[in-house]
Amino acid sequence: MPTEPPAPEPVSPGFGRRRFFLVGAVAAAGLGTGLGLLSEGRGRPADRHGAAAPGTPAARARYLQIVAHEDDDLLFMTPDLSESLRAGSPHLTVYLSAGESKAGIPPDTHDVNAYTADRETGVRTAYALMLGVRNRWRRETLTVGTLRLLSYALVDRPDVRLVFLLVPDGRDPRASLGWHTLGRLWSATGHADVCGWTQAPEGSPYRRCLSREDVLTALGGLIQSFRPTVVRSQDVAPDERYSADHPDHIAAAHFAAEAVRRHAARHPEQPLLQVNYRDYNIRNLAVNLGEADNRDKRRVFAAYSAHDYRISSENPHWDAYEARMVYRWPRGTGFTAADAVYAVGAGRLLVWRRTGGHWSAPRSLGDPGGPLAPAVAAAGPVVLGLRTDTGEVVAYDQGGWRSLGRPDPKNIHNQAGAPVAVVDGSGTVAVFVRNGRGGVSARFLGPGGWTRAWTDLPGVDMRQVVSPQPKKRHRRYGDVQDGLAAVVTDDGLVELFAATRSQVLWWRQRRPGRAPVFAGVLPVAGAIAPLAAEAVGGRVQVMFREPWTARTLAISRPMRSRAWEGTVPVRAAAHLDGEAPVIGVLPPSRLIGVPAPLPDGTQVCALGADGRLHVAPRSAARKAAWRAIGR
Repeated sequence: MPTEPPAPEPVSPGFGRRRFFLVGAVAAAGLGTGLGLLSEGRGRPADRHGAAAPGTPAARARYLQIVAHEDDDLLFMTPDLSESLRAGSPHLTVYLSAGESKAGIPPDTHDVNAYTADRETGVRTAYALMLGVRNRWRRETLTVGTLRLLSYALVDRPDVRLVFLLVPDGRDPRASLGWHTLGRLWSATGHADVCGWTQAPEGSPYRRCLSREDVLTALGGLIQSFRPTVVRSQDVAPDERYSADHPDHIAAAHFAAEAVRRHAARHPEQPLLQVNYRDYNIRNLAVNLGEADNRDKRRVFAAYSAHDYRISSENPHWDAYEARMVYRWPRGTGFTAADAVYAVGAGRLLVWRRTGGHWSAPRSLGDPGGPLAPAVAAAGPVVLGLRTDTGEVVAYDQGGWRSLGRPDPKNIHNQAGAPVAVVDGSGTVAVFVRNGRGGVSARFLGPGGWTRAWTDLPGVDMRQVVSPQPKKRHRRYGDVQDGLAAVVTDDGLVELFAATRSQVLWWRQRRPGRAPVFAGVLPVAGAIAPLAAEAVGGRVQVMFREPWTARTLAISRPMRSRAWEGTVPVRAAAHLDGEAPVIGVLPPSRLIGVPAPLPDGTQVCALGADGRLHVAPRSAARKAAWRAIGR
């Protein structure tokens, strides 16, 4: 049924007379006071979510989202986004692209500037709905160096702000740089003269020719002023096995990573935790959100799409995105070691150490010459990570960093997943990684050092997936997903589990110090990766979430038997969407990843969104048992 178009937004006549200067001082949570007032909608929803009280974990956590388009955070970062907003934490979201696409290009008759403004209105409406507050925003101009940026602050939650850089959409051939402006700017390293005109009307204070350094300067200034603890961004290395991603998404992810890296180099004392989200290719994966999350996400996206004429209810992909949220690199539970906890902040390895029962502040161990993916695995004397720029698996020990090389041939891009590692009964460190061909590769550290090359484990159908991307030189792949799980039995033998979209594969060692062999497929109907596994009480148990229902299930067997028993629901499991399920009580603050025990079993450790380490006794049954390390 056709509806009347929304009434024009009333703007205060004082708009544009003053500007808020951002760089040179650290702004308050709201990044300044408002200038013009936009009023949208009537009434006030009953469900209101106020800002967190100062000093609380929610107030300490500060979230920065850097995305390409005005719906990317709603489609690919939600429900994480809606939950952290409702927790009361300050939020700043930066949209790099104006998102105009092909509006106004015949036969389309829509005004391009009006469509850009409509998308901004849509995302403002969605944010207000997520928070349950009035849809009233203050429009401001933020100045970063010589740049003027369009910004809106939510009146009832001034610590929630949206910023628009208005770089032309990658699918707009009218842009001054032609197609893919954001990608062209990212690739223009060392070419300061290359710039693209913003998608803004003539005479607008936001119309200018932006260079690569301009974009990075804007992001750097916003990071410096807002001081986030968590930076959410998109996928720098989309999985080539499945649907292709939008070039704007990839370029936005690269800009975000570089801006964070530069800021961390100038301010190494600030914690900056990164979370990367997969984009278009999540539609090729299993549904991993529960019914309530899916329903809420649909409701929020409907509030946005009411202002975006290009969102068609007949396009099945929107429903697919609303039912899923997938991390590019799940963190897993392998980040603890003897008296140490490891994490990645701004691409560098961080460590907290325990001495005499007391935990130190985090210390940076640097990077291996390039940025690290957010997930690491500690085993024995080494910590393993993945370089996002080269796809190399890297190892850190007392001697520093060394590269273990890529598990893939040259015609595979940087596609490997984050490594998992365990120490078997012979003292050999076994490292496993989902390789870019969709299989599993392994490498081992024994008394004689590292094995010379990566070994591909048998048992994976390497022709199961035919890539829909015709330009890729490698077309057929295995279907193993990120989020492997490895355990060591009482006999010192390693068992490894990997989920495909339809099965759970199983490998086990016959003798310590040897590569595991394929042991078969678990009798489950399907499992959402990542998996969790443990060997305790004479049994091996694998936990996973069930596709479509998102229920947590477990399957187990006696260690000395090869016969698996039936799956059972795990009622005591706690989970975070996109991560492996765990047993136990989560801390009251929001987490980045799930908790993991120390090897001696005395404490459980978790990384908080406030940038602090949170610890509790292993037997903790109450949220109050958790304490945060540091101020």
